[in-house]
Amino acid sequence: MLNVAAVFSTLGNPNSLIPLLVKDTAATAGMTTGSMLTGKEEGQDRLIDEVGTEIIWLCAIPAFKWLFDKTIFKACQLDSKFDVRNFKNKDIFEKTKEFAPTEEVKKNLEKIAKKQGLFKNLALYKFFFSTGMAIVSYIGLTRAKQHYTENKIKKNLIAEFNAKKANENQDKKNNSTNNNKGDVTFKGLGDIVKNFAFSPVRNMWILDGAITTERLADSRTPQEFAGYGIKEASTLCFMYYAGGKIQDYMEKRAIKKHNRTIGLDARVIESGKLQKSFENGSVKNDLEAFKNVLDSKKDIELYEFLHKNPENEIVKAAKESNIISMYEKPKKWYEIFKKSEYTDKIDTRKFIDLEDVKSVYKNVDALYKQYSEALKKGDTAEKFFKQVKKLKRHSIITNIGTCIFALGVVTPAIMLAKRLMNKDDAEFQTKKEIRQQLIKEGVIS
Repeated sequence: MLNVAAVFSTLGNPNSLIPLLVKDTAATAGMTTGSMLTGKEEGQDRLIDEVGTEIIWLCAIPAFKWLFDKTIFKACQLDSKFDVRNFKNKDIFEKTKEFAPTEEVKKNLEKIAKKQGLFKNLALYKFFFSTGMAIVSYIGLTRAKQHYTENKIKKNLIAEFNAKKANENQDKKNNSTNNNKGDVTFKGLGDIVKNFAFSPVRNMWILDGAITTERLADSRTPQEFAGYGIKEASTLCFMYYAGGKIQDYMEKRAIKKHNRTIGLDARVIESGKLQKSFENGSVKNDLEAFKNVLDSKKDIELYEFLHKNPENEIVKAAKESNIISMYEKPKKWYEIFKKSEYTDKIDTRKFIDLEDVKSVYKNVDALYKQYSEALKKGDTAEKFFKQVKKLKRHSIITNIGTCIFALGVVTPAIMLAKRLMNKDDAEFQTKKEIRQQLIKEGVIS
């Protein structure tokens, strides 16, 4: 049975890859459909590019990071799961050892403390390695895709030419009254293969940065460059930028129009735990305790509070939002597909963004004040949180839906309209250039 709460929690999670995957899948479907309308070869070319890029985009960097961890970090006997940002505050770094979830983790942190310079360098090298290899993987995909598409087009054009000639010859034979043979000028199989094998290879533009830059630089024709330009601009906008702006707008609108704060992570709102703390009043004391720590304006005290007060509702909400990561029990290599088991201890190797924790407090505090006002007006806790959930879900649907529509419908439509408005631009430019090259070489006429 579909868990609606889990769906909205996942789609509303800003740290999850699922919302990005949903958006990218919509873009892939729209782009491929639009390209199919201008030609089968172009549609196949687009499908390979989009799906291949999506796989590399989602899997390459994590895979290369894993490889670096299992080789370089392991050889240096350092725990790769430690977040280098924990070095920023010396006092907090010391606390990561004090509050370490296990003795083994504590020993590993002490070892890292003695080799901070080496660890920082390895973390930097891992970033460059994983990103660089992902880009190299995309370059390889692009070249393989273009080579495949061009060869496919050549074969199709030659097959079409031969079929057309065969039909013309048959018509001449049927209409001939003097037994004269048609003047056939196409080449034999050996010459066709020779010309096919030694046809000039299209020049490739080398990537010097990122997939967007590579796509533009490696475009085979002005037509492809323009298409990628429109597509990549839209992707960068609606995949990363617009979603956040839409969410911010929806959150401000919920406060202005309904006096409801929906800035908390969807998992916190959907779980029902926060509602219970509002109903029994326990959240009030938790807010006061948290505020007292914030008043000290010392990050180290806040960090300690998170470890020493696991039952505080603000701390629990931060954990539910994955701002605070819990320690996962280690798995054997053969348990890779086993469900993760988390302890009740905070994983001190992971970085805790204290500003995000403070933001959770502000949202819970604002929501509780709105809740208190709603009760005075006759609302119930059930009615109040039902509205909050509805507004949060609406904001997520609006966010995801707008981006999907822009990436999967509007952008492909703009690209297709641009092509169809100019009859010289309607045909797949790569196919047109290959046809001209084959005619020049005498393979077809």
